[in-house]
Amino acid sequence: MGERRFDIDWLRNLGILLLFPFHSARVFDYWDPFYVKSAELSWGLSWFIAVTSYWFMPLLFWLAGSASWYALERRSNRQYMKDRVNRLLIPLIVGVLFIVPPQGYFARLNHNGEGGNYFSFLKTFFTDFSDLSGYFGTFTPAHLWFILYLFVLSLAALPIFSFFRKRNFEKFNEVCSRPSVFIALFLLLVVTEALPAPGGQNPFFFLVIFIMGFITSSQPSYQKMFNRVRGMGLVVLLVTVPLWVFLLTKDFQGAGFLLAVLKTFNLWLTLIVLLGYGNKFLNFKHKAIPYMNEAAFPVYIIHQSVLVVMGYFILKLNLGNILAFLIIMVLTFVISLLIYEFIIKRLAILRWAFGVKVKPAAVQKQNIEVNREIGKEL
Repeated sequence: MGERRFDIDWLRNLGILLLFPFHSARVFDYWDPFYVKSAELSWGLSWFIAVTSYWFMPLLFWLAGSASWYALERRSNRQYMKDRVNRLLIPLIVGVLFIVPPQGYFARLNHNGEGGNYFSFLKTFFTDFSDLSGYFGTFTPAHLWFILYLFVLSLAALPIFSFFRKRNFEKFNEVCSRPSVFIALFLLLVVTEALPAPGGQNPFFFLVIFIMGFITSSQPSYQKMFNRVRGMGLVVLLVTVPLWVFLLTKDFQGAGFLLAVLKTFNLWLTLIVLLGYGNKFLNFKHKAIPYMNEAAFPVYIIHQSVLVVMGYFILKLNLGNILAFLIIMVLTFVISLLIYEFIIKRLAILRWAFGVKVKPAAVQKQNIEVNREIGKEL
């Protein structure tokens, strides 16, 4: 069993933190509808969305694949599946039933000017499947699509994981860990782009990324390769990402295909660069890691509903988009963390409902004291 990869912990937790500015910016971007939308939009926040959206959710799927490698080192397949049910399926059901609906209700308030009685709204919410984005109040898993996909992909990929673990793929890993070969694998993602994408999210695309996260954690040669090419990869991205952004503003024959290929190439190279520099700068132990690892998932589940409610009321203050963006982001983070710390974390039934391991009371008390010490240090 290998040593714990603290860089994976840090990258996952930083990815969750990125959701706060990202989803706050969605209130003000020009690109797509959202549950609550400002009348005053921002190109600056729109371009922030453009240069982060193509890689940060794929990064979370990649890291989930990596975590699956380490989980299966100490668990049987049956234990792994049971863990997926406890950590993913149960929180998904709880989230869709109780956490997501307020987003639809406030979406109706924001876009239609009225939402009616909340309990009457629930009857239509759970029966209207006409638009799974849910941006205008129809049924949606909302941001919990990530948990849904992660659960389904974990089960779908388990036979592949078992096959990979039981056989010697030394030659395969030797070839695939060569920089030129590995970078060329982005073409697999290009192929998946032609496959169905329910609700705008392509499960085949994320399945490839999830499996690659698993495979690249199986042998140190992959991480060594990431470390070798991270510098040159960053230099290349400084050219190809601005080129992609520039081409987004142009209309020419074949633009769609070229933009898709360039975006996928940028995604693949961005993941390599992040994993390379993450290993260099973030592979260290810290007392805050256990707390963040436990808090990340419940905070992820509740954060967007908090954000939509905060956004609805803050937009009414007409503060200007940048100030409103900052207030929405900070309040969403603080309130989400407080809900976790003082409600979810302290009640066994809620820990179970949000995918957090239920601990004996004595252990929970000890953890609270440790977390206080961490807070003092931070």
